[in-house]
Amino acid sequence: MPYIAINTTNSYDAANSTRYATQEEADARAREILSQFPGAQVYTAQVLKEYTAKVSITAKEPAEPKPEAEAEADNAA
Repeated sequence: MPYIAINTTNSYDAANSTRYATQEEADARAREILSQFPGAQVYTAQVLKEYTAKVSITAKEPAEPKPEAEAEADNAA
């Protein structure tokens, strides 16, 4: 199973999504982060599951609004 090194003080760190084949590689990356940023809080973790999702976005022309007199007639009925 892959391992990761997570820099929790910088959520935008692209390295947070890098997978390492061994725990030792993840540990080495965590130590490298700490040598560059001594105030960082870094975790190593084993990836048990990876989840993904897809979002579909559709756009269409809006419906034309009814004239006020016609809308009032519909509401009265």
